[in-house]
Amino acid sequence: MGKLTEAAAFYAKFAGKVLPEAYRQRNAAREELRQCPMASAARSGATEEDTLPGRFDAKKACCFLFSMCPGADYKDLVSFMLSLHYIAETLEMYRKKKDIRDEKEIRDLLVCLSAAVDPSRNLVCNVAAMGIDQPAVQLRNRSVMQLENRPPLMCHAERCRLKLAVLPSHMHVSAKIKKYMQMYIDLQSYRHYPPVISREMLKTWSSNHLRRFREISCWELCAAADTFLGIAAMYAAASIPDITDEEVHLLDEVCFPWLSGFCSMLDALVSARTSHDPEELNFSSFYKNLKECEERLIFFAEKTDAACRKLKDSSLYLLITRAAAGLYLSDPEATFGMLRLTVSNIIRKTSLRLHSNAGLLLRNLRLIY
Repeated sequence: MGKLTEAAAFYAKFAGKVLPEAYRQRNAAREELRQCPMASAARSGATEEDTLPGRFDAKKACCFLFSMCPGADYKDLVSFMLSLHYIAETLEMYRKKKDIRDEKEIRDLLVCLSAAVDPSRNLVCNVAAMGIDQPAVQLRNRSVMQLENRPPLMCHAERCRLKLAVLPSHMHVSAKIKKYMQMYIDLQSYRHYPPVISREMLKTWSSNHLRRFREISCWELCAAADTFLGIAAMYAAASIPDITDEEVHLLDEVCFPWLSGFCSMLDALVSARTSHDPEELNFSSFYKNLKECEERLIFFAEKTDAACRKLKDSSLYLLITRAAAGLYLSDPEATFGMLRLTVSNIIRKTSLRLHSNAGLLLRNLRLIY
């Protein structure tokens, strides 16, 4: 009963405090953005509300799970992750609107993400992404009250930087956070070329990293790079004043490639049927069949569990990682066709029934979709 009681308390806090706080902040963000001097600038085809939809998807909710870590202020972590996702989604909307596919142009666009997770560098954002006909804006480190004429994009970037800078152990985790963000940007920079070109570029890029991660494929590494989960985990870790370099190293082994890869591959698997862009890479499509996909996901789940058991608060991290998997495994798309059998086998072989049911309950409560 001990583990069931712990899990019940975990989900009660997540559903009763963390997710309601995330919705409160997301709703308040609309008003805050309107108060930014440039927030009312006209933008054809999209508004800032486009990045603030109804219910949270599993990708964001998984990041919020790390607010349950010891020492983490759940309100601050939620605020940080909401702002980081806002930046990424806003820039992706702009990229799609302008049909930007060139690597250099994408890197120039995403430099705002790099600055958002690195308070030591100048804040540079392409404000054209907000529909403002101006060149890129650059700001040196200054307090929020000193910043004038900031577009919403920069409001969020500055919020991320300030929240990171005041964390007691930020310097211990900064290299990991920057590494995760750089891999995310690398992936986005290569994935939007025509499929034949992008696949070759991603193979070449991933080959350097695969020298270290010999147990995974090129596409599994790409999937692991396509998420902010590791950044959320390291943000929570930076809230611990006396965290050691060894503890950060062990957490890094959990996050990349195992947890990030596991969740990203689950996301790709359950979203494959509803993908509307034939040129969009779905990393689960590179497996020969669903059986191979199932076996690899079980492998990632086992590796994630094994890495978690090395951590100081292993029982809590196991709860977090399994809860993250449960959010994807409870997706309604997981019940269609042969995918239903695959998901059922994954749940059974990884002992994720409790967490899949918890994810389903969160969906029924309309806390996530």
